[in-house]
Amino acid sequence: MRTPSLPRQKFLTILACFFFSGAAGLIYQVAWGKALGLIFGHTVYAIATVLAVFMAGLAAGSAYIGRWSEQRAKPVTLYAWIEFLVAATGAFSLASLAGVRSLYVAAYPSVSGLPPLLLVLRFFGATVVLFIPTFLMGGTLPILVRGITRNSAELGIRVSQLYWVNTLGAVAGTLISGFVLLPALGLRVTVTSAVALNILAGLLAFRIAKASSNPGDVKGSPSIVTSAAVDPQQPTFAFLLFLFAVVGSTAFAYEIAWTRLLAITISSSTYAFTLMLATFLAGTVIGSAFFQRLFASSERISLTTFSRTQTGIAITALSSLIFFHWIPVAIPPLLRATHQTFSGLVLAQFVTSALTVLPVATIFGFNFPMVVVLLDHTARANTGRSATVGRAYAANTFGAIVGSLITGFWLVPWLGSFRVIAAAAGVNLLLAVALELRSSESHVLPLAMNLLCLLIAFVVGSSSFFYNRALLSLSAVLYGNSYQGHLTLGEIAATNDLVFTADGVNDSIAVFRSDNYVALRINGKVDASTGDARTQLLLGHLGAAFEPAPRRVLIIGFGSGMTASAVARYPDIETIDCAEIEPAVIRAAPYLESLNRNVLSDPRVHVIFDDARNFLLTSREKYDLIISEPSNPWIAGIATLFTDEYYAAVRRQLAPGGKFVQWVQSYSIAPADLRMIIASLAPHFAEVTLWRAAGPDLLLLGRTDAARFQFGRLRSLWQNPALRKDFESIDVHQPEGLVAYYLLDDMAVRKLAEGNTLNTDDRTLLEYHAPQTVLTPGLSEENQELITQFRNGPLPTNLEPSEVQHALEGGSLTAVDLSDEANARNFVRALESQPESTPHYIAQGRFALMQGALTDAKSFLEAAIKRDPDSPEAMHWLAIAEHRSGEDTSARLRVDEILKRHPRFLPALTDEMEFAVDRKDFRIALLAQLNRIAAMPDPAASEYCRLGAIWMKISNLAEAEPVLLRGALKDPYSYACHLELGELYRETGRFPLARQHFELVVRFYPDYEPTIFRSLAGVYVALGDSHSAKSTLRKGLRLFPDDPELQKAAPDK
Repeated sequence: MRTPSLPRQKFLTILACFFFSGAAGLIYQVAWGKALGLIFGHTVYAIATVLAVFMAGLAAGSAYIGRWSEQRAKPVTLYAWIEFLVAATGAFSLASLAGVRSLYVAAYPSVSGLPPLLLVLRFFGATVVLFIPTFLMGGTLPILVRGITRNSAELGIRVSQLYWVNTLGAVAGTLISGFVLLPALGLRVTVTSAVALNILAGLLAFRIAKASSNPGDVKGSPSIVTSAAVDPQQPTFAFLLFLFAVVGSTAFAYEIAWTRLLAITISSSTYAFTLMLATFLAGTVIGSAFFQRLFASSERISLTTFSRTQTGIAITALSSLIFFHWIPVAIPPLLRATHQTFSGLVLAQFVTSALTVLPVATIFGFNFPMVVVLLDHTARANTGRSATVGRAYAANTFGAIVGSLITGFWLVPWLGSFRVIAAAAGVNLLLAVALELRSSESHVLPLAMNLLCLLIAFVVGSSSFFYNRALLSLSAVLYGNSYQGHLTLGEIAATNDLVFTADGVNDSIAVFRSDNYVALRINGKVDASTGDARTQLLLGHLGAAFEPAPRRVLIIGFGSGMTASAVARYPDIETIDCAEIEPAVIRAAPYLESLNRNVLSDPRVHVIFDDARNFLLTSREKYDLIISEPSNPWIAGIATLFTDEYYAAVRRQLAPGGKFVQWVQSYSIAPADLRMIIASLAPHFAEVTLWRAAGPDLLLLGRTDAARFQFGRLRSLWQNPALRKDFESIDVHQPEGLVAYYLLDDMAVRKLAEGNTLNTDDRTLLEYHAPQTVLTPGLSEENQELITQFRNGPLPTNLEPSEVQHALEGGSLTAVDLSDEANARNFVRALESQPESTPHYIAQGRFALMQGALTDAKSFLEAAIKRDPDSPEAMHWLAIAEHRSGEDTSARLRVDEILKRHPRFLPALTDEMEFAVDRKDFRIALLAQLNRIAAMPDPAASEYCRLGAIWMKISNLAEAEPVLLRGALKDPYSYACHLELGELYRETGRFPLARQHFELVVRFYPDYEPTIFRSLAGVYVALGDSHSAKSTLRKGLRLFPDDPELQKAAPDK
């Protein structure tokens, strides 16, 4: 029976209802995913379980309700009631979430060792919350299609119109929930907002249904499809459904793979993920609207059209893949033009996402209404339009579920995200070939084109030219403006050597190396490196060095493994558990052995592959020390490791007398957010103190008992060579020197946090605040100023009184070693009230030397020698003060005196060498450097580079070459050795070898020295390669635009 058309106003109201419904659906999806992530964790297995249940509900509801509604009267009224039911179940989901949490925690110990049962438990928990509301949501489209479609000729227009309006609502819901509701109102209010939208949609639909007298809405009068006779050459209804399911699987394969690649390039904040999803949905809107506008007439749709869309999807996906190396080039200038503001960051993220995924998403949006029309043509005569739409939606969604699971669990870890996109394009092309072969309009040219594109897909996926792993492991947002924007992204990526890369199940992992540097990048961001070794060591030592001695330790995040290796230095620790979410991080550990010291071979170390929150929520173990070293809180999901509930879980897992250490990266968070973190942590511990680490890194030490600080435990362990070496590497040369890293006592910490908002599971404010300041300069200084306002002295107020003098002496020397002038001044001033001692005078002398007060420095150091005439340290620093004062003879005599008494005292050997270099006495410098190397148990590559450079200064190139080669062999990335070797080979006319070493220097260290570009250009000219010479000079001029020699040498300016 024909359904008369609705008046225009009522029709627009129906569309408005479906817009609100789409917005509510995405708000639910975002909010429920976040809420269940807080329970199950953020592993890909937990996330995939939630997504699979959500989409399975949509698929089941679409198929069942679409068929069931054919026999029901008044489809608009039915739609209204379904919206009310969605609202009711959505409101009830808040209570369901609490129940699921309790069930999960109670049942987890019984299934934790059995992954299949754990999957069943999570699946059941997600089903309790999600299945009924999503089942109802799935039925809304087929019901409304029946309610507003008069006949088959109109089906394409109505399906496309409803589809793009609903998806436009989904775009709005994604943006509103991600940018407004969750940041401003929290999880519960966000769900309540979606409930309100469902109620609004239901009320509007109910009003229209009551006002309409629709003769088509009679019970038992389904909208029957009047199909033409079926052509035996055409595919069957079931075959088309199967193809549409495959299309759905490729759509999610693209979405997952592009999301992984874009998360590296544009950062992985919650705003970035929101924009990626919104962009993909926006493409769907455009495609469906385009279909409605130009192709909705069913007579123009055929298998050939279906085939062409698959070819189009493949071509746009491959084009995006090919150009993906160039698309992020827009990010650095956009950020510079907008002064690296948050709005500029959002713009750059949107532009990059749009250029990447919008074209392919647009064709997917075109696909859905087109396939529904094709299915309508092939449906049986007794099949209603509502059932047809429902089965189409269900098949496509079921395919999406399968595609997301296969892609996330297997394809990405196996092939990598880049190749998954190429493979998905190949699947689309195979679908196009299959459709061309079944089409009555098949032609040789389209088949040949599809086969050619298949070849291109294989080449793009396998060629290193397109698949540049180093570039695809670099965050353009974080590092694109390195070198003041003078280098391209490719050149920046090349400044480090990629030695390991893997697309893990959860994250993309890479290890890079250069001169005396190794770094672990996770999703394009450096998360651990040689540069923050001080922080990683302090994370391990701060909690373990003080009484009571920990026996059982839990570390949240393995990272480079350096923190675990620091904890493993303590022989009395019995167990070290490490919760790590990404298995590929452990696969990278051998490439980071210089940091982790092969700690995984220690039988006390146990790696648990799990989300940290899930582990703490479900574990029954108690620990004496818990160390939390998550990545930056601006990364999506990480802020949940800084919430009030998380700290409560940490406190529950601590044994009596337990300690907790939290790493806070103050360089990327605003002072208000630092205070919020401290306010969230402090209530759960009897005492909280604040400590500094490397550069802008901060450490919070929470203790369950407010006992006095004392260094007795560390003194008793000081003879442990490995432990002592760790502390000396962070400039702690006596146990009490650790106090130089102390900042605030418990009272000051609580006063700093007083009155601040908490970061909670319901309102993870930090997750939305931190991304807004990720590129803001000067935050470290602002946080330091804030801390200084609350600081009341250099020592903890509850330090054991007997420790005070030694702590001031050791702390002052460490503060000077750290070049922390303000802290050193505080220590030296406090030291003035203590009895005189040799360390006392040395500390005062070194502080005066730091300030350039050479006369005072000499006076203090002479007083130190007067108290202890045999102190090599006092004589060493006095020699330096004399040398800087121009008293070179006296300084040399002082060094000679030290070496007579202590011939292997390395600082004195260094003085002898450096003083000789300063006065250009390179033969004495040579002997001193040889003695230095002999005194070292394992000389670093830099020592051989220095020795080779001295040999070159005395024009003994024959001796210099093997020494420099030895240094380069010890560290293949050594800047000094390669630079000297390049000069040596250039001077001796061995230009191919000179080019090899100079090219390495220019690649890895482009901003070190402008002369290297002229040297390399000269070598190219000698080799007859004028093009490379000009290119090198232009690059040098980009980096050093004010260098006059480069300006003269460059071919153009």
